[in-house]
Amino acid sequence: MRLDWSLIRTILAHVEAETIKEFLEDADSISQWKEGQLLSERLESRQNPAQVVVLRHIKLLSSANYVENIEIKESADGFFSFAYEGEPSLTFEGYSLLESLRTDNFIGKLKKYAKEKGVPLTIENVIELAKIALPALIKMD
Repeated sequence: MRLDWSLIRTILAHVEAETIKEFLEDADSISQWKEGQLLSERLESRQNPAQVVVLRHIKLLSSANYVENIEIKESADGFFSFAYEGEPSLTFEGYSLLESLRTDNFIGKLKKYAKEKGVPLTIENVIELAKIALPALIKMD
């Protein structure tokens, strides 16, 4: 699976708007997230591949402390499930990441900047690069 920054922004926005439960329950709205992902063929038979992509992204955001109160579990046979431990919410870091991702064409500009500097686009690097490069990125065309 590749990291999808548009999906990360969408997930964070749904958590902020308190609509993440509806987003996860609406299979039609998440079907678009399968596009362009490398998914094992065995996943096709067990679970909606788009749902797997979304839940893996939420798992990453949760383990990095950007969202809280959403628990994602993966069974031994690769089936993903989720449960709420309370009302899903963003952490302070989650709000910071969402605000960075909302900046016009931020990810496109950040990808260009990271490529020029030879830096991979991990979640942690996005936050750090945003702090360092945001003024320059906003001015770039």
